[in-house]
This record gives sequence, C-alpha cells and structure tokens, in this order.
Amino acid sequence: MNSRVNQAKILISVLARGSLSPESKNTIIATLKNYQDNKLDVVAIAKSFDSPKLIREFKLGFNDQINTTSDQLIQEGTQILFQGQTLGNIKTLYKSPLPGELQSRLSIETAIERFLEYLQKVHQIIVLEESDRHVRIFIPNSEQKPNFQELWKNFLEEVAFSDYGNSQYKLPGLVQTFIVMLKTVTLSGRGFSTLDVPIVTRQQADVLASWYYAVIRDVQKRQIQRQRQINQLREELNSPELTEKERKPRQKQLQEKEVMQAKEDKKYTEYFQKSFGKALKEQDLAWKEITELQKQLETANLPKTDQKKLQKQLTKLRESITFEYDSLQEKLNQFEESGGNPFRFVELDQQQHPQRFQKIVSLAKNFTDTATDQINSSRGDIFTQCLAEMYRLLEMKPQNFDSLPQPLLTEKAVFSGWRSPGDDSKEFCYSCGVDLDPKTAKWKVARFMFERPSQRRQSSASEDRPHICASCSILAFACPLKVTDESIIIQLNSVDDSPQNQSKIKDYIRMLTNKELNLSTGRYLILSSERTLKGDLASQKLGQVQYALAKVASLFPVEVLSDFKISLLIQGSEALTLANRHLILIKGLIGCYQQSIITSDQEVNLKLGDAIRYVEQDLPFLACYTLTRNSKFSDPFSLEKILERYWQELQKEIESKGGTMNSDNQLSKRAKLYRDVAALTGLTYAFAKSIEDTVTKAKGKEDPEREVSKLIEKVDDAVAFCYYATLGDETKKEVKARLWHNSDNDFIYEQTKKLLERLDIVGREKKDQEDDSNRVWLQLYADDVLKAYTHFAEQDYAQEKDWKELTYNLKLSLYTRFPELVRKLKSTSDK
Repeated sequence: MNSRVNQAKILISVLARGSLSPESKNTIIATLKNYQDNKLDVVAIAKSFDSPKLIREFKLGFNDQINTTSDQLIQEGTQILFQGQTLGNIKTLYKSPLPGELQSRLSIETAIERFLEYLQKVHQIIVLEESDRHVRIFIPNSEQKPNFQELWKNFLEEVAFSDYGNSQYKLPGLVQTFIVMLKTVTLSGRGFSTLDVPIVTRQQADVLASWYYAVIRDVQKRQIQRQRQINQLREELNSPELTEKERKPRQKQLQEKEVMQAKEDKKYTEYFQKSFGKALKEQDLAWKEITELQKQLETANLPKTDQKKLQKQLTKLRESITFEYDSLQEKLNQFEESGGNPFRFVELDQQQHPQRFQKIVSLAKNFTDTATDQINSSRGDIFTQCLAEMYRLLEMKPQNFDSLPQPLLTEKAVFSGWRSPGDDSKEFCYSCGVDLDPKTAKWKVARFMFERPSQRRQSSASEDRPHICASCSILAFACPLKVTDESIIIQLNSVDDSPQNQSKIKDYIRMLTNKELNLSTGRYLILSSERTLKGDLASQKLGQVQYALAKVASLFPVEVLSDFKISLLIQGSEALTLANRHLILIKGLIGCYQQSIITSDQEVNLKLGDAIRYVEQDLPFLACYTLTRNSKFSDPFSLEKILERYWQELQKEIESKGGTMNSDNQLSKRAKLYRDVAALTGLTYAFAKSIEDTVTKAKGKEDPEREVSKLIEKVDDAVAFCYYATLGDETKKEVKARLWHNSDNDFIYEQTKKLLERLDIVGREKKDQEDDSNRVWLQLYADDVLKAYTHFAEQDYAQEKDWKELTYNLKLSLYTRFPELVRKLKSTSDK
C-alpha cells in the first residue's frame, strides 16, 4: 500500500464502519492526524462518506493532544493489516465493455458511479482504483461477507428505482433523477407517447403512474380554465353597459373558445369511450372466457392433451388481464356513471379508492408543465393511453414486474462472445451487445435511450428502432443525463487525485444543480441551452463547442477552470477537452466586456461567438479587439489581470507537455507571439499615450484620437513610427516617453521590462520622488523601439508572414488600449 491517499481511504473506511475498540480508533485517528499534518486532506475524504458522526470524531480527535503515529498499512495477499490487526480485504470487480453510443455509455457509467457511491456511504466499501475495465475496492471487516449481487439488488430497489432514494446519505431516487430531468430537458419538441420500459419495482410504477396522472390533471386544468374564460365572456356580453365596439371582439373571442372547448371535449371523450371503453369490455370478455376455461379444466377424466391446451389458453388470457375481476366490475360501473367522460371517471375512482391514489397524487405535485408537456397530450389517443397506462401500473402485481438489471460489476471478468457480422438482428442488444432470445426480445430503442431512436443499420434495408436488452432499457430510463439538441453534457475530472479536488468537483456540481436548471450525476453535468425570443437554441446558432466554452466559463469560478480538466461529450466522437487557458480567458472577456450568450434583445450574441473562436485559435488580441469594437463597456483593470492569468496558463500547459517557449510546436509559437506582442504593446503604448496627452494639451489644435490612430497604423515600420512619435514631445526635438506602472497595464509593463532586459537595456525603471505614492515608470526612447524591432526581425519573425502577424496583433492590442478610438472607427465604417 504505497499510496498515502489509499491508505487514508482504508483507515477512514474502517473508522466509518464503527466496529473498532476505543484503543484502535485512537491509534487510527492519530495516524490520520499525521497525514493531515503532512498536507493530505483526510477530512475531504471523510466528508465523502456523508457521515456527520465520522466528521465529529475527526474534529474531536484532531483537537485532542494526541501523539501522532506514522505506522504504515501492510498488504498480505488480499488482506490489509495495521499494527498486526486485519482491517479488511482488497477485491477487484470487473466491468463489461462500455457501449459506443453516448447515451447508453452515460447510462452505464452513471449507474456504476451511483452504485459505488452507495457502497461507500451505506456499507463503507471504498474505491481505491478505477479504470474502464475494473474497480479495485477495499472491504472493511464485517461479520458477514458481502454478496455483491445482493448489494446491487438492494441499490436498485432502495435507491435507483425508488421514489425518493436514501435521504440519509443523499442518494437520489427517481424523484431527483427522472422527474428533475423531465422538468429540465425537453426530449422532443413535438412530445411523445407513454413509455415502453421494463417495470422493476413498485415505486418505479408509482412514479410513472403519477406522471400520467399529472398529464390528466393538467389537461383537465386547461379545460376548466377555458370554461371559466367562456363563462366570464358570457357575463361581460350580458352587461347592458357594453358598447358595440367592445362587444364585437368579445363575441369573436367567445365563439373561438366555445368551438375549441367543444372540439377538445369531443376529442378526449370519443377517444376515451372508443379505446378505454373497448378495453374494459375486452377485459370483461376475457374474464368470462377464463371462468369458462376453469370450469372445463375441472371436468373429470379430461385427457392430458386437452388439459395442456386449455392451460395454455388460460395462461395467455391471464397475461392480457389488467384489472382483477372485482376491480373490473367497479370500472365498468364507473364508466357508465361517468357518461364516458375521462375526467369524471378518474374522479369517481379516486373518491372510491383514496388510499390507492394518495401516493401518486402526492408524487404528481413534483411535475411541472415542462414535465407533463413532454407527452403530446393534445392528441386524444395519447391522452387515453396515459389514462390506460396509469391504471395498468396501479393494478400491477409484484409477480408481474420485470427482472432487475444484471450487475454491472462482477467478481469475474466478462468477455463478449462471438456473433455473426452486421448490426440488424434480434439476437443481440444493439446497445451493449449481450445475446438476446429472438423469440422473447421485445424492448426497442426509445427516445429515452438514444438521441436518435430510429437507426438505419448497416445490414438493414430500412430505418427502424433496433432491439435492446431489458437492462439497457431500464438503466437508460433511470439515467438523468439525456442527449438532446438542447443538452450540453460536461464531464469534470481532477487534474490530480487529491481528495480536496475530488470534493470540490462534487461541491461545485451540486451548487450549480441547485442554483440553475442543470442536471448532474457523479462527474457529469448537463447544461440546458438557452433560447432566443423566437425559440431557437443558442447552442445551435453559436455552435455547440463555442456555447459550451461560454457557458462553462460563465458558470465556474477561475480556480475551477484552472485546476480541473473539463470535457465536452459529443455524440459519435471522443470527449473534447475544453482548454483551461481558453475557459479562463473567455470568462475574463465575458466579465470585462459585460457579455452574455443571449443579448438584451433576446438574440444570440454572435460577436461573442466570433471572439470565442479567436480564443480557440489562441488569438487573444483579436478576441479582445472584436469585443472592444462591439461593446459599449470595458474594464481595463480586470482585463489586464485576465491577460496575465492567460499567460500563466499558457506557460503551465507548455510545461505539462514537457515543452519550452522555444519548442517547435504550435502552442509554444503562440505563447511566444503572445509574450512578444504584450512586450511591444507596452513599448509602443507609452508613445501613443504621450501623443494623446500632448495633443490634448494643445487645446484643439489637432484631434488627439486622429493622431493616436495614425501612430498605431505605423507600427509595422519602426522608423515611421518613431518619426511620427515626435508629436509626443512638445519641443519636437526628442522622441521619448514614460510607461507608468498602473493596475490597468501591469501585465504589459512587466513584459516590456523583461524585453528591455533581454535587449541588455538596463537602468530604465525610475521611481517618482515628488510624492509619497512611490510610482514607478520605464523611461523609453525611440532607439529602444528600433532596437526591439531589429531584434524581432532578426530572430523569430524574419519571415514576412511572421512579421505581418506580429505587427497585426500589435496593432490590435494597441487599439484595444484606446477603446473609444476603436468604437469611433466602427461608427465611421458603419456609415
């Protein structure tokens, strides 16, 4: 056990189990205190167990004056020993190969992650190491050896497919995953019908039934609201004080609403009578046939062949039964009493069986309009399906539930078997590849599983929904992460395995999930795309990658953008890493120029999109210029800080890849260009500022903005620049300027200072002795400009293309330092 982090995890796991003697507990706390004193955040590890008692023991133990110990854990085979005492065992669990389809992969990955969290919090079994194919765990000593199949079953029943999950350990159930997903992400713009998924627990059936109940409730609410509007209009029209001018629009409005109300009433009633009424009659007929078959089976001396035949018929009929006989008779009576009105029918049944409806009525309160609108209830046939499916789920008996999904972690490695080529077959799951029985395969890909349910398979002649196994179907149902047109899926990973960083990831994701309409599970976060006034998705108009960069940059603080690896998951390709330096710079630009993805007129901010694309190419000066030119506000103080932070991230990334500033790769070249442009900006900015001050003092003899612009346009020629810079000297005899060290030029000041050092120009930094501010400046001359230009022209920018790139970026950088001048140029060009 070489890893200190893993040793700490094991000791904390044993402490959390709570089966130690007081002496052993004190010894382990003393060891953990030694880890804490040596900069290993063991408290962050302890917090991941969600045990307040454990945290209290830590605080009390760490505050006591105890002697720390540095005893190490010893591994003998699979056993872990500490001071001669066996603490537990190491075990390896294996994963099956992950599916290639993004939605299926997310479903399996999140299920595994949630199961491992369940093991840690409920059973103190902690992960020491994980890869795509295995998980290595530590199991603290207990009286009973853990059965992982049984633990998986308990997790599914008590957490994943329960209603509210395990609140004690903050393990979410379907209310926090499935229902929250329905309230957050629109899966289909046109809506869809009832879900065809396996039902594995009573609580899952209740959650789905409550969804359909909420759909019926909201449809009835719309009908009642429209009727109230009709009644109100009728009252207004009966008023003698109403003028003819006021009466006509009300009459038209009343007529439209009455027509719509009659149409809606007819639609829902007819479909209910035709479909549900017919189903009740078929059920009644089936029960009569069952009674008759049972009588025939009771006949004495019935041949075995006839018995088998009758038994087969009886089994088939029982499979088609939704309502038990007594319940069916009630429904038939209620159907007659309601007059075929679906809303009255549900009301009558709810009055007769309040206990049965109590649970789903309570759960239905969690569904918002967004959630119920997922189902296209404006269609009478789909509405009736919701009502029928609600009753099917309410009447469902445990023996009719589908089997729970097979464990995703096994004690023995699972290898895929051989099969024939092609992907158009009922013999295997289209998602995970497991073998299927063609005779019993009934589950097909649905919108809840794949982003595009209908697939044109390689070996198929037409497009269709492929078959999948029950496990993939039900796991996709429970996964809150859905790949849609409006969902942006982000994955957060720590750059290192430090406990504090792992804890930070969970804290930030939890914060964002609570703060905004975002979904999360484990390391994944779904960001819902914003929409324009016309309903267009910003992610589609801005670009998925560019939207993700802007959204992530705006949501997370700078320390997260710097310390974590953030990836964008895209269908059909590898996860795309969002570079830390890009995210930090974009965050700075959004703040400095007060940008937002959706503008005040509810349109997509395409100029922000342009700037982000420049950032992606590591062209920060062009990005800054673009926003300066198109924004009415800029914060030079914050901008300077973010430019310096971007420089630090550039250097850190180059070092992490084993490179240097002189390496022959694109990133090093971009970093060098950035450094050199910043240095030249400081060098030339001093002269531009000098001209501005001198011309302004001349009280209108010349336009200062025009003169500064002329000087900036000459930065590609050192001699011409220095000649024109004489305007900055009131005597027109000497070309010199001061670059004062201020908070709005701190970065370029330091880069200019370092450039002078590289050019062997020393002693130029001066301090103001005239006041107590101790301000410093660099004294600069025309010769310094000429020397710097000569240095760059002879070194890294000898090629004409490179020189033009250097001076072009310098020009943009200088213009950005004079934002009002840039905006004036824009207003002039727009005329």
